Amino acid sequence: MFEKKLEEAARKSRQQLFVLLLLVAILILGGAVAFLITQLSLQQTSNVSGIEAEKKNIEISPKISPVQQSKPADEKIKQNRTTEEVVGALRRYEEEFEGIIQSGGFGKWNGSLQHDLITRKDKVITDLANGETDRAFEEVNNLIADASTAVSEYEIVFEEAMANAIRAYEAEDVTRATIEVERALELKPDDAVALELQEKIKKLPQLFELMEKARVANIENNLEEERNLSVEIIRLDPTRVLYQERIEEIDVLLREARFEKIVTSGLIASKKEQLGNLQSAYDQANALFPSREETKNLASLLKELKRELRFRTFVKEGDTAIQQDNWRDALASYQNASALYPDKIEVQEAISLSQKILRMSGEVQGFLKNASRLSVDNIRQAAEQAIADAEIYSAMSPALANDVERLQTEIIQRNKEIEVWVLSDKLTNVTVRGVGKVGMVERYKIRLKPGQYTFEGRREGFRTKSVQITISPEDSQLEVTVKSDERI
Repeated sequence: MFEKKLEEAARKSRQQLFVLLLLVAILILGGAVAFLITQLSLQQTSNVSGIEAEKKNIEISPKISPVQQSKPADEKIKQNRTTEEVVGALRRYEEEFEGIIQSGGFGKWNGSLQHDLITRKDKVITDLANGETDRAFEEVNNLIADASTAVSEYEIVFEEAMANAIRAYEAEDVTRATIEVERALELKPDDAVALELQEKIKKLPQLFELMEKARVANIENNLEEERNLSVEIIRLDPTRVLYQERIEEIDVLLREARFEKIVTSGLIASKKEQLGNLQSAYDQANALFPSREETKNLASLLKELKRELRFRTFVKEGDTAIQQDNWRDALASYQNASALYPDKIEVQEAISLSQKILRMSGEVQGFLKNASRLSVDNIRQAAEQAIADAEIYSAMSPALANDVERLQTEIIQRNKEIEVWVLSDKLTNVTVRGVGKVGMVERYKIRLKPGQYTFEGRREGFRTKSVQITISPEDSQLEVTVKSDERI
C-alpha cells in the first residue's frame, strides 16, 4: 500500500520540480527582454559614454546573476539511509500495526491518535518520495514505536473489558456482563471470543428460567420433567456440568423405576398367561439389567408359560383329533404333550387309549383284508376274539365300531354253508380236497362255506380230473361237474 503512496508522492514531487524550472526560465527570459529595452532607450535619449554604459551594464548584471547562478533544483544533499531501509520499516509497520490502527474499534477508542498515526505514515511516504530518506527513516521508526505503544494500550483496554464481562457472566450479573462485552465488541466487533461470550450472556435469562423450573421439578420429584429441563440447560450452556451430572443421576433413577415397572407388568402377564406381554417385559428387562435376579425370574416364568401353553395346545389338538375319530393324530399330539409334562396322568391315559384303539382297529382291519379266511375255524375264532376285545372301545371310535360290525358280518357270511350239487357219472370217485369224500354219484348235494375248493375225480384207467370253484357268500346254490373220462 505504501508503495502506491510512495509513487504518488514521487509523481507530485516531479510535477513541483517541473513548475519550478519553468518559473526560473520565465524569469531569465524576462530579464533578457528588459535588458534589450533598456539598451535601446539609452541610445535614443542621450549620448552616454562607453564608461557610463559600462556602469549601467554592470548594474543590470547583478539583478540577473542570482537567477542565472542559482543552484540547480534537482541537486540533492547526500543521504545516509537507503530507500530499501525505509521501505522495510514501513512494511513492518503495516504488517504489525496498521491493520489494528485503521480498524473502526481503534478509532472509537482513540480517534485523534488514529488520525495522527495515519498522517505520520503519509508524511514518511512523502519524504521518501522527495528523496529525504534519512528523515523518512527516523520518522518511520518513531511511528513504529508510538504505534506499538498505542496498540498495546488498546489491547489492554480490550482485555480489561473482556475480563470484566467474564467475571460478571460468571457472577450471573446480566446487566454488567452485557455492558462490558458490548464495550469489548466496540473495540473488536469481529472478535470470536467476545461474540461467543455475548451469545452466552444473552442466554442467561432463559437459563435462569429453566433452572428455576428444574428446581421446582426436583422438589415435586418429577424426574422426567427435571431431566428434560436439565437437557435443555446443557444445550444452551454445556459448561453447566452439575446439570449433566444430574441428568446421569436421573437416568439411573428412571432406569430403576422403569425396570421395576417392567418386572411388575411381567408378573401380572405371567399370572394372566399373556405370553406376548410377558415376552415383551422380559425383553425390556433383559435390555436394562440382564444379570438381575428379577430378569432371570421373568425368563423362568416365560419359559414355563411357553411350556404350559404348548402343552395345552397339544392336548387340545389331541382332543380335537379324538372328536374327529383321528386316533393316529391324537396319539401324536398326546405324545408331544407328554414330552413336556411326563407326569400328567390324564395325558398318559389318553396315550394308552389311543394306542389300544389303534391296535384294535389294526387287528379288525387285518381280518377284513383277509375276509376269505374267516371261514377257517382258528381264524374265525381269532376274529371273534378281536371283536370281543374291541367291543368296549367301539363306543369311542365310530370307525372302529363300523369295522367291528363289518367283521361280524363277514364272519357270518364266510361261515354260512352254501348248497353245492356235485354232478358225475357214477364211475368217477369224487372227493373235495381238504374236506372229504363225495363218492361215485350221479347227482349229490353237499354244503360248503364260502371259499375256494378243488374237486377231484378219480377212475381207474383214466386221468384224474380236477375242478376248482369259488363259493361266494352271495351265492345261494352252485353246481359242479366232475367226470374222469380221459383215458390214460
